[in-house]
Amino acid sequence: MNLAQRITVLVLFCFIPSLTFAQQAGFGKVSGRLIGTKKVPLAYATVTLLRSDSSVVSGDLSKDDGNFSISPTGAGKFMLRINAIGYKDRIIDGISISQDDPNRTLGNISLSQTAQALKAVEVVGEKAIMEMKVDKKVFNVEKNITTAGGSATDVLQNVPSVSVDADGNLSLRGKSDVTVLIDGKPATLLGSDVASALQSLSASSIESVEVITNPSAKYDAQGMTGIINIVTKKDRKFGLNGNASIGAGTRDKYNASLGLNLHRGKWNVFFNSNLRLHNTFHNVTTNRSDKVADSLGDRSYYTYEHVPRHFYGWFNTLGATWDIDDKNSITVTGNANLMQHGYEDSSDYFVMIPETDTLLHQYRYSKSIGDLLGLSASANYKHKFKKKDEEFVFDANFSRFHADRSQDYLTRYYEPVSLYDIEETAPGKGGTHNLTLTADYTDPLFTTNGKLGFGLKTQINSFNSKNDPLLDTAYFDNHTSPQYLDTALWATYDYLQQVHAAYVNWNDQVGKFSYQAGLRVEDAIYDGTNKVPVDTSFHNSFIGLFPSAFISYQLPKQQSVYLNYSRRTNRPNFFQMMPYKDLSNPSTVNQGNPDLIPEFIHNVELSYNKQTAKGDNVILSAYYQYTKNLIERVITTINSGELAGRLMTQPRNIASGTTYGFEATGRFQLMPFWDATLNVNAFQNKIEIGNADTSVTKYLTDTKGFSWFGKLNTNLRLPAGFSIQLNGNYESPKVVAQGRILESYWIDAALKKNFFKGKASLTVNCSDIFKTRRFINEYDLPAYSQQIDREKETRIGNITFSYRFGRSEQGAKGMGRQRKNKPAQNIVPVEKDRENNLKQGDDDNGGGGGGGASK
Repeated sequence: MNLAQRITVLVLFCFIPSLTFAQQAGFGKVSGRLIGTKKVPLAYATVTLLRSDSSVVSGDLSKDDGNFSISPTGAGKFMLRINAIGYKDRIIDGISISQDDPNRTLGNISLSQTAQALKAVEVVGEKAIMEMKVDKKVFNVEKNITTAGGSATDVLQNVPSVSVDADGNLSLRGKSDVTVLIDGKPATLLGSDVASALQSLSASSIESVEVITNPSAKYDAQGMTGIINIVTKKDRKFGLNGNASIGAGTRDKYNASLGLNLHRGKWNVFFNSNLRLHNTFHNVTTNRSDKVADSLGDRSYYTYEHVPRHFYGWFNTLGATWDIDDKNSITVTGNANLMQHGYEDSSDYFVMIPETDTLLHQYRYSKSIGDLLGLSASANYKHKFKKKDEEFVFDANFSRFHADRSQDYLTRYYEPVSLYDIEETAPGKGGTHNLTLTADYTDPLFTTNGKLGFGLKTQINSFNSKNDPLLDTAYFDNHTSPQYLDTALWATYDYLQQVHAAYVNWNDQVGKFSYQAGLRVEDAIYDGTNKVPVDTSFHNSFIGLFPSAFISYQLPKQQSVYLNYSRRTNRPNFFQMMPYKDLSNPSTVNQGNPDLIPEFIHNVELSYNKQTAKGDNVILSAYYQYTKNLIERVITTINSGELAGRLMTQPRNIASGTTYGFEATGRFQLMPFWDATLNVNAFQNKIEIGNADTSVTKYLTDTKGFSWFGKLNTNLRLPAGFSIQLNGNYESPKVVAQGRILESYWIDAALKKNFFKGKASLTVNCSDIFKTRRFINEYDLPAYSQQIDREKETRIGNITFSYRFGRSEQGAKGMGRQRKNKPAQNIVPVEKDRENNLKQGDDDNGGGGGGGASK
């Protein structure tokens, strides 16, 4: 089947309805907008709909723009109860719903502050640090003051369900291979090394982080355990608005950011720039003992590395939105990112046997610097039809990422005798190009609340990299000859990946039941060439079906239960497949694996959600994940060649992995000035080797183990604009393919002071204040045992000053997306902006998707 035929099949697929429904739908909706002091929208208030006998029908929390919506209600007479911290409770009665008049829009509803709120601490309309929805968790970064002055990685390690390892790699509920999006789009602008890029991205540029554990068919199937969507700061207020920050940290760490937004009439122009200079270090101690003696006895190996590192990043965004009319809008955005990642590694390597002198003592110095440039351009067109919620969206994105890398090695031998120095340089370069085209259509069909969505997506990624290692000839001819190519390390690698996709998604609400079902088909094509040093090429393609389903039921007293399922995949990334050898550690060689194949996973999750009148929220979840072709890093022994006797670490496919567990997340308003967010995740991991590659099965055995981690965040709002925040984290031991990762725990603390009526703030924080966080791996194999202890710079102090300027109220005109309905109580109605609806998850994903991530 050629490419044209494949695309034709995908197009036809979009127009085949996946499900038909002929059920009687529920009806009735009550909506409105809450307004606090100075006519500012009031967010995170509890809105409860009651029958005339005071029994609870349903409820909602007001969104960022103050909007709320409660449905279905059924017929009858109702009253509305509104509770918000720092405001007087308000009751609105006389609300009638019938089949002839099912929708009541209450418009703007004003609340009055309590006397206590006026005299004491201001908590008016304040965002919670955590918003919890069953389909996603939203972590509001501005409220996490312990990460002020830090990086995106610092932010993510405090997000419930998310863990960050010693190398900055992310995992979700104990599983790696997470898809990272920036403003709902693939993070291709960060390059292939997302972990390093996130350490260069300043926390000050991030507004919130959304965690979606079971995405719907509208989202890419890529990402084994779900999606992490990083939402950057934006502003839609009228006039000129902006924010700026500057900060410094211990051991030469600096950051600054500037955000500007101009909204006049139909135009909204925005600019964001943030700079981060981060210098740090880590020390690595490796101890290895052979279990099988050779002619000289049982050997032991010891390596100590001191590695100063730096991550520099300058990220810039410029864009504009033109609201052509109330039905059409265009957004154009450009990004330019400059990054530099580098390290200097000094290591001592010893080989010893009992009761004898050292067999080998080797010193190695390595230096690596990578300069990276990322450029991207995107265009978005949105058309709203006359029918409510009928919408067409088209996105086009192109990004280019280029990296130049220099690596220098110096190797010196001290034992058994002092030998010559070996000098080597390994200049390299590489780049990626990414083109993404998407089209999405949503149409309310068949029933009162039903929505049918379908769309197409094409993504083309090209990767190329080249490494030219050169050896010095000083020992042989005293520098009289030029350097020569080291064929053992030389490699050239080119890779082209195409993914063409189509999806159909249907969601509806029938009484207290909501359901969603969808199917995504993806046609993935891979072509690559590799020279290590023999020319090789490979081709692979497959068509995969990725279904998803979701059902929920609303219980009395603001309780709900949810059940969802999805099938997903994880395609190996560029760095996992790149065949270069990293020799910075004399005892262990790290290398990618171009023979990796994709993983496939089945996700099932059952959740329970409970909200209380005072704003407490609890989500309990049980989940099961089965992974086929699981990718794990495997340690083997090199038996021949110049590197014989050393260890090789390389990603490999093994048979399968199973994870099942339980997660509890809760936000509690303990007192008007004190809140806490708690997340606990406990899970069992099982890894089965099966019929894995025979070259590695002798190093592997089936393994399983229980693990858990917990996170606690608590905030105290004090008089005079002060606030205190503490973050506590604990991660228990965890099994991996050939060993385990030991426990780790730490506490972060911060103090914040607001000035100038909240427009300015000064934050002082310290991460890992007791310096208890460690990264220790233990491996127990038939031939040897090994421990790797990584000591990172985890105790870091920061001081950050932030200032916001411009107008703080939303404009009353130019809101082309407003619609006018029949008002109740003569209040001017205001309907939710469609973009805010999408951001809050009110799209065609039902309960299975949602979030600011659009793809």
